[in-house]
Amino acid sequence: MSKIWALLVMSLLFSPLAGCTSDDEDQTVIFPAFSTVADNDEIYDNTRMNGNPFIVIFSAEWCNNPCYTSMHSIWATESELPVLVMSTDPAENASGVTLAQWHDSADAFDDDGDDEGVSLTSYAFMKGFEAGEKLGITAPGTVMFVNSVGEVTQIHEGKLEDSSLISEYWQDASA
Repeated sequence: MSKIWALLVMSLLFSPLAGCTSDDEDQTVIFPAFSTVADNDEIYDNTRMNGNPFIVIFSAEWCNNPCYTSMHSIWATESELPVLVMSTDPAENASGVTLAQWHDSADAFDDDGDDEGVSLTSYAFMKGFEAGEKLGITAPGTVMFVNSVGEVTQIHEGKLEDSSLISEYWQDASA
């Protein structure tokens, strides 16, 4: 009997986001309060995002894959979606990289010679480690879809490059 209790306690401790990607609709995960300045010198916070669905890509200044692939796949599926790219690294200028340099590096990911690829101009790059910690995310490579009232409708861990999945996740967040 003590093994069952131990397993139950461990499952509760290690599943802070339980319910947001399962059929259990009783638990709703709300994207936590945040306020941060992005690489475009604009402030992003819950008030700014309230009433609109948005996507959060938890990344880091030093993460190129799966993060960059997910960024470009979302752009290729539907450009100009409201995407916040939040760093899970608490260090200021992590690995010596500023937010602007990080954005430039992400833009250049699909460049090939003279082909400059797409520019992720509408994406806002910012620190987001506190929001990530509140959601139990400590490593880059997680994408969250958030609806207009701040509820997390989908969490995708790892590379997200399937355009049909991206569209489905966005439709759920936009519903």
